[in-house]
Amino acid sequence: MVKKYQLVTILVTGIVALIVGLSQPVTAQDDEIQKLRQKITELENRIKDLESLLIIYGEPGAIQNETDPGWQNKKNWRKLETGMTQDQVEAVLGEPIKKIEGVMTLWYYPNIYRGYVSFDEKGHLTRWHEP
Repeated sequence: MVKKYQLVTILVTGIVALIVGLSQPVTAQDDEIQKLRQKITELENRIKDLESLLIIYGEPGAIQNETDPGWQNKKNWRKLETGMTQDQVEAVLGEPIKKIEGVMTLWYYPNIYRGYVSFDEKGHLTRWHEP
């Protein structure tokens, strides 16, 4: 009888130890899940705040393009017309970073997309490429 009692005690102790051992990682996982949910909520709130600022102040690129001087402003490139003189183009876009003169004259404006304007032999605008 004693042996059965000892066996049951060992078995129950083992089961309790197993349950306690398994519950600890689950509790740790629950804590981690709760922290992640909290972080997601914080990030969602930040996104909402940023979106509301965009509505109030508009798109950053649009604001920058409207206020940039010379060649940096897309609106200025759209003011160009075939036949304009070099002086007229310079008044709109500003001083180019590089000029290559020959039968045709090319002016380059600095940026990653390489904006340029091209003039014929009389110094009139023939074509251009917006940056």
